[in-house]
Amino acid sequence: AVVSTQSTGATGVVNCVVTFISALLNDRVGRRVILIVGTSMMGIAHGLLALSQSCTDKESWSCGGDWTAVVAIGSVFLFICGCTAGLGSMPWFIVNELFVTEYRGVANSVCGSTNWFTSIILLLTYDSVNNALFPYTFFFYMAVVVFFLVLMILFVPETRCKTVQQITVELERQSSRFPPIIGK
Repeated sequence: AVVSTQSTGATGVVNCVVTFISALLNDRVGRRVILIVGTSMMGIAHGLLALSQSCTDKESWSCGGDWTAVVAIGSVFLFICGCTAGLGSMPWFIVNELFVTEYRGVANSVCGSTNWFTSIILLLTYDSVNNALFPYTFFFYMAVVVFFLVLMILFVPETRCKTVQQITVELERQSSRFPPIIGK
């Protein structure tokens, strides 16, 4: 009980510290940079967790040792840092800056609903995914994060210190570089 209380406390402290640092850096380095760095941290954390999980499984790589527990715990905290700084906070800033005032409420509702919906899907499918892919479960999650990281790099504009009109022009210019997926 003491270890779980300490772990919960440490998680809360890390979450608060990273939120504070992210808030300080938000206007200095930009939302897009923080989003990409945070998501990259999440991908690396999944990779490290997958490595430590695979090495502790006797039927797969069997390269485990005392280091796997340290890597697993460190990767969980790295994931918390990345998620808190990136996907946990930046979409809320970016959505508010992408839409004009009359559409922000709807955009925030869609963003929040999508966030909670995907969280519920992850929660409800984890056991099935883990049973099907163990000990490679977190390699799958890493691949998903990398896929969305590539989409962010390609399509998410920097919104810091820009008007909605400037962002719209940037999105239109950006979309002209890619062929339309659905015909016009």
